[in-house]
Amino acid sequence: MKMKTRFIKMLAGLLVSATALPRLSFAAKATDNVPCWTMHEIPFTGQGTYADPFGDVTLDVTFTGPGGIAMVMPAFWDGDSNWRVRFAPTQEGLWQYETACSNTADAGLHGISGTIECVPYTGDLEIYQRGFIKTEPGVCYMMYADGTPFFYLGDTHWGMVKEPFDTMFKTVVDARVVQGFTVYQSQPHMHPDNHGPGYNLRDGLDESDLAAFADLDRRFAYIAEAGMVHANAQLFYPTELSENHYETDYLQQLGRYWAARYGAYPVLWTTAQEADDDYYYERGDSTFTAENNPWKTIAAAVGASDPYKHPLTAHQEATSYTNASKSEFKKLEAHSWFGAQWSPSLDHSPDFAVPKDYRCNGGGKPTINYEGLYDYFWTGHFGARAQGWISYLNGMYGYGYGAIDLWLYQCPWEMDIARFDGVEYITPEDKATPWTESLYFETAGQLGHMRRFFESMDWWELTPRFNSWKWFIPAWSPWWRPWNATATSFSVASDGNNAYVAYFYQPTRSTGLLRGLNCGPYIAAWFNPRNGEAVPIGSVKPFLGMYFIPCKPDKNDWVLTLTRAGG
Repeated sequence: MKMKTRFIKMLAGLLVSATALPRLSFAAKATDNVPCWTMHEIPFTGQGTYADPFGDVTLDVTFTGPGGIAMVMPAFWDGDSNWRVRFAPTQEGLWQYETACSNTADAGLHGISGTIECVPYTGDLEIYQRGFIKTEPGVCYMMYADGTPFFYLGDTHWGMVKEPFDTMFKTVVDARVVQGFTVYQSQPHMHPDNHGPGYNLRDGLDESDLAAFADLDRRFAYIAEAGMVHANAQLFYPTELSENHYETDYLQQLGRYWAARYGAYPVLWTTAQEADDDYYYERGDSTFTAENNPWKTIAAAVGASDPYKHPLTAHQEATSYTNASKSEFKKLEAHSWFGAQWSPSLDHSPDFAVPKDYRCNGGGKPTINYEGLYDYFWTGHFGARAQGWISYLNGMYGYGYGAIDLWLYQCPWEMDIARFDGVEYITPEDKATPWTESLYFETAGQLGHMRRFFESMDWWELTPRFNSWKWFIPAWSPWWRPWNATATSFSVASDGNNAYVAYFYQPTRSTGLLRGLNCGPYIAAWFNPRNGEAVPIGSVKPFLGMYFIPCKPDKNDWVLTLTRAGG
């Protein structure tokens, strides 16, 4: 049917040449008032006839704002003779725009001018008060446009398009905002075993595909209106490009289209699931390699088409396969952060070599633990909670959580298989928990406690201390004697010697020894990551720059804070 439709359009294009149409006069469009950083859509109507409007027409709109700032936003075809540009002004004041079409004879698309007035945003959503998320060279955390550090707490939805919009999707977004999540992680899933996005791009993008894009539009809009940042993969599941051939030029057009359609929202580009470096194809026979990976073409096209330069990455393979050192995508000019897939051990301290690699070999780019073990799928509530603390205290300044029947709605895989995460078993009965229950798992609230804990301090100043005995000696070390303790599972970070945060999560009360302290005094306290309550220890004075940490209040996981008095 699609081929027939395109053939008819091609015949129409032969009968009426767009370049033969007379140049029509036009009036500049009226000025619209647009709150700063919010998406504003401007429609255009083409006056030519095109056999393939997606492939035949390129339309750019240059927006010139206060102080001469200029941003070129690509427009996108949206059916019939309709093109649209979506733009979010970044500064208050008058903006002028003018279109430039590849077919300069199309008076409906080329040379159209107008103005918009960017007015102050008066709402209470921080993403519009402070501006879109960005990265800066050498800064290992994400930040708002005004430079304020951004706390990344994500919720995973690999099957977003399958979630019923009114009865599930909106409910989930609204609940996650209340629970304290700041990022919605998605991809338009297109796997043979699960629901896809509803379009078929293998033989071009045409009218039959636009309803699915319209469905994506309302989801992007709803996430933005809720004040969340949308970390989204582009177009389809990664195997689509290993199992089907797409020409390079066409992939570039698709990347541009995605940036045009969704770049004016508060987004992060994540390219494709586990595409960095090659979706595990080193394990089998495939022509899809790290070197010729076609997802690099899409990532580069999205980055080149995006005037906001939203942070861009590629969802990485598990860290046992790919880390910062082995990243293929970090070579791309547009690449600005790492979307790691790290599942740290829960029955002992993490493999510190993993976060060390990102810290030392990541070129100063932020690292987010984008995918770990999912709650009631591969881990329990404890594991899903612990991953957040372990990530943040080891320099991964962001964590992507996921819960059963939400990380992938109606998941078809491994639902009848029990899993052991090193601490507890996840049964098929656990996995059968519906989203109406998993949405309100205790873990979500506990991660909200974690966010409030970190935001009560300058968390971005914390430096991970990994397993350096210069900063911390665990109770299980040969040097240690006081309690004849068993193994200590820990993660420690500090802001110089001004503030220390130590997470202990082994099922014992053992802790260890902090080192490198000032002569004191310090204020010490325990923080309960399960209920968000603090248990004061009081004022303590280090001995020879050391502090012998008391036993944990009980055998659950606890967080110790030590802050210089008066600091």
